[in-house]
Amino acid sequence: MAPLKFRRGSPWSKIDRVRDQDLVIVGGGIAGGALATVMARAGATVLLLERQLAYRDHVRGEILWPWGVRVARVLGIEQVLLEGGGRLLRWLHTYDEGVPSPTKDDIGAILDGIDGSLNISHPIACEALVTAATSAGAEIRRGVRDVNVTPAAQPVVRWVDGDGTQRETRCNLIVGADGRRSTVRSQAGIAFQVDRPAHLIAGMLAEGIAGIDTVNVIARESDLLFFAFPQGGGRARLYLCFPAHEQTRFAGHDGPRRFLRECALSCLEGVAQWDTARVAGPCATFPGEDSRAPHPLADGVVLVGDAAGYENPLEGQGLSMALQDVHDVSVALLSRSSTSNDLGTYAVNRIRRQTRKFRSSAPGLGQRRVRSPGPCGARGSLRPHPRRPRACCS
Repeated sequence: MAPLKFRRGSPWSKIDRVRDQDLVIVGGGIAGGALATVMARAGATVLLLERQLAYRDHVRGEILWPWGVRVARVLGIEQVLLEGGGRLLRWLHTYDEGVPSPTKDDIGAILDGIDGSLNISHPIACEALVTAATSAGAEIRRGVRDVNVTPAAQPVVRWVDGDGTQRETRCNLIVGADGRRSTVRSQAGIAFQVDRPAHLIAGMLAEGIAGIDTVNVIARESDLLFFAFPQGGGRARLYLCFPAHEQTRFAGHDGPRRFLRECALSCLEGVAQWDTARVAGPCATFPGEDSRAPHPLADGVVLVGDAAGYENPLEGQGLSMALQDVHDVSVALLSRSSTSNDLGTYAVNRIRRQTRKFRSSAPGLGQRRVRSPGPCGARGSLRPHPRRPRACCS
């Protein structure tokens, strides 16, 4: 196939062609790495483009509740995640100020054969999945920039490698797995809706927390809703949910230390040694909002994971939904009668899934609304604002 011709002086006028692919995946996060693994194992030619040379810690979802673990098992990547450093935790304890003892939920009893939640560091999970994809025959290119996609029946992807070389390839399908601010989504002209935030959520990785390794923890106190998802060795991803008007609560140089101080809730006294906790990663604050691409498709393009829409992080469903996307898209692509209608079914089912929010996912998360700070710091039910989506293109 002859390379495209560009006008003289175009930044893409000198470009190296890469062999055509069945699939080009933009984004090597959990959704992208998982899909690359599944499709390469099935014999597809897969090229994955990832911006980072090495995965760094960001505040991301790092837990698969039991239904997500089941999807990982069906995809054949559960063992990849466990061997990469994931841990299964059977119990969820919920503490509340004024209540003498916690509610103890056996989340290992929710689904037959699933022993609990799977907790894993996001960078470790990403590395494990792209390593598995490489072993299965996928081509992984890291450190790429300036990715440009052209939707079409046989779409074109162009990018700049880490050494500055401009490259292009044609493929049968482009998969946008490039996160909340997806460039694939904006370049493909796929509409996107974001609801008004109901609250804010700050997160940070902490270490040196003796006694935190064996159970997931939720706690409610004052104007805070607290989560701790252990990763082993005294490390845990911690989150605080708080009122939406306090955007600067954990901002600034001292923000991480203030965050740790506020995590030492009175109702958690004796649960772990919070006074020994140390900052182990960046502290970041996000809006507690839902979003969606009503139709996450364009000619030769499909979106998965956060690029296709993300849940309010309070629901705790981000990673599980990303893996369900991988399952549904891979089933459609590997179907003997695979057509664009198969991906259309994926798009319809994804919107339905977001509407359902998988209420049976885990006690206190999804199954029932968790109480959280009211708008003025008073305790009450978490009641997100009515959906008044704002449309955007990126």
